[in-house]
Amino acid sequence: MNVLAKTNRLRKTWARASALLVAICLAVSGFSVQVAQPNNTDAELRQFVGTWHAKFKGKTFQTIKLEKQKGKLTGTVSHGQVGTDKAGELIGAEERDGSDPIVEAKLADGILRFTTQEVGSQDTYQFEMKLTGAEQADLRMLLPPDSPALKPWKLERAKTGQ
Repeated sequence: MNVLAKTNRLRKTWARASALLVAICLAVSGFSVQVAQPNNTDAELRQFVGTWHAKFKGKTFQTIKLEKQKGKLTGTVSHGQVGTDKAGELIGAEERDGSDPIVEAKLADGILRFTTQEVGSQDTYQFEMKLTGAEQADLRMLLPPDSPALKPWKLERAKTGQ
């Protein structure tokens, strides 16, 4: 009788635990979990709006024009040619004719990551821009992992009327 009573108690305990587990699962399933995309405020986006210049030896080699449209950042990046040493430091740079549109821009944790697409091509380029002052920023061109990392380029916002 003792053996049968213990088995019966185990069954009842297991049945209660199972019922409790099912009830908890059903209650939790009523809630949906979503990862929310950060909604950037107008002020956060406006910090990046403007015309930015990267210079090498006093000459502009990259121009980035950012504007806010429909709550998002968009714009263009001019063509540039750069040369770097093995450490990723600029050793030469000049601006070329033309520019490419920014096809995607996301701001997260104070860093603006944007992608340009070469006109007439499927080639894309990614950049990260981080503000370092009211009129200054660092720009880093993101390259594939097998490429040497480039040092960030210093950007200056153009004054109004330039």
